[in-house]
Amino acid sequence: MGSIFKSMIKVIFFCGCFWMGGFLTFVQDIQHTAPASPQETNGIVILTGTPARLKTGFDLLKKTPGARLLVSGVNAKVTRETLRQATGQSNSLMDCCVDLGRIARNTEGNAEETALWVKNHNINEVLVVTSAYHMPRSLVELRRKMPETTLIAYPVESATLNIEAWWTNLHTFVVVGGEFNKYIFSLMRSRLEMVNNEEVRS
Repeated sequence: MGSIFKSMIKVIFFCGCFWMGGFLTFVQDIQHTAPASPQETNGIVILTGTPARLKTGFDLLKKTPGARLLVSGVNAKVTRETLRQATGQSNSLMDCCVDLGRIARNTEGNAEETALWVKNHNINEVLVVTSAYHMPRSLVELRRKMPETTLIAYPVESATLNIEAWWTNLHTFVVVGGEFNKYIFSLMRSRLEMVNNEEVRS
């Protein structure tokens, strides 16, 4: 019994070390991922979650003539007028270039909603706006649903999470650690789907 217990402790220890190593790499990556320079893209998607994402997305739309903007995951109770007033946008901008997606309830839903929007509007390049810690998983889910669409990351710094000092705040560690776990799950699922698709084609 003692040897089994010691073996379990070793397994837990090594798994913990492996997780921490991956987590530290994840944190370093999201700290040093700079927003892309606005390009002549024809699509911008905001994955709702914080006011900073909305502000950044609308600012990018104003700098990108000819582009359409999707706000994905909008609550059913939020009207276009409510959103317009909350973000300080003009009626002309909202009417010409802004679409509200109300289907998504999570990141996978965001990807499905965005894929449908891309198809309906013949969009081939999308600027993705979401929080920096949420960006890796968002890109994995978006690529699962629309692998042929070019995705450009535009991470937004969180106003409530100090990721650079994550070890000083338990809440930040829990949020970012949980996001890392979800990212690993999404990544594994994506890889398994790729393998299955290759086996089907062969």
